[in-house]
Amino acid sequence: IHKRHLAKTSNTDGDADGDIVYFGGTTSMTAGAIYHFKSDGTWEKADADSAATCDGLLGVALGAASDTNGVLLRGMVTIANDPGAVGDVLFVSTSAGQAIATAPSGSGDIVRVVGYCLDASNGQIYFNPDGAFVEVA
Repeated sequence: IHKRHLAKTSNTDGDADGDIVYFGGTTSMTAGAIYHFKSDGTWEKADADSAATCDGLLGVALGAASDTNGVLLRGMVTIANDPGAVGDVLFVSTSAGQAIATAPSGSGDIVRVVGYCLDASNGQIYFNPDGAFVEVA
């Protein structure tokens, strides 16, 4: 790709511009929710309460079915919650499928950066999950 232009998305949950995959055979997904790719090849909502649900590959559901609607792995996307203020660093939340501007701090919680907030009230973010995470002791 010579030049890549990513546009800020609309305020519709699951609107995206970036790297999208179509696999996993998962249905009944929530558009705009953050998902974790499981060892059985399906997607589950990411949750900072457990490393098992937020280590590895993360993505944002773009509709109800991963194979049809896709899952954004990196880029601009509108998530299903308002995670913070413009410019905030975002983390996987202890509320399944959500991002939050405050790092989880409970014992056993996972701290993993997933992106940056672009709008304080429309859920628009730049999603670029860090490959590293830390477990709170």
